[in-house]
Amino acid sequence: MRTLLMVLLAGVLTTASLSRASAQNLGQILHAITDPGEAQRYADQAHRDGRPDQELYWQRYGAGLQEQRAHQNGNLEEERYWHRYGEGLR
Repeated sequence: MRTLLMVLLAGVLTTASLSRASAQNLGQILHAITDPGEAQRYADQAHRDGRPDQELYWQRYGAGLQEQRAHQNGNLEEERYWHRYGEGLR
């Protein structure tokens, strides 16, 4: 019971001590992990740095985000077409 109280107290103190800048950074991070364009940017950076495993990861991550958005919007087939078209241009 004491341990649980200590953990809760530490969590409350940590949460209270977060600054506004940290909240803005968190917003930027959340945007970066949910924007397919950011995933493409990370894939391009990995390509320039010669890290093919990370490049492939970010390509697949971005494709998954695009497919998820297309599925939510109801235009999955059109999104797949444009994704395949873009892959053919590379």
